[in-house]
Amino acid sequence: MQVALRHPNSGSFKFIDTGWSWPIFLGAGFFGLPLFFRGMAFWGTAMLILWFLQLAVPLAAGGDADTLGWTLSFAVLGLCVFLGARGNALSARHFLACGYEFAYPDSQEARLASESWGLEI
Repeated sequence: MQVALRHPNSGSFKFIDTGWSWPIFLGAGFFGLPLFFRGMAFWGTAMLILWFLQLAVPLAAGGDADTLGWTLSFAVLGLCVFLGARGNALSARHFLACGYEFAYPDSQEARLASESWGLEI
């Protein structure tokens, strides 16, 4: 289910899904790009740092870093799962903090989304 958010000054709309975020889950491992596109620079930077460490540390440590490489891979996977589960809620909170409002605050979609995201209308 999609929820429309509207910025009162510019009139621009953002449409955010509720529930699982497949674009973030599948794309966050690629430099954290979907996170930066949604304005979540902190999470994008965290994913970018983990991605860099996942590649650089085993190369720098040589062949003895198998355990560290697997640990970093599981950390990236765990963060992708977390962001897949909470990514839409984090995006909605970001846009609401930037001044966006529910386009239709009396709709059933807005009520269900606010409950799902832990917000009050």
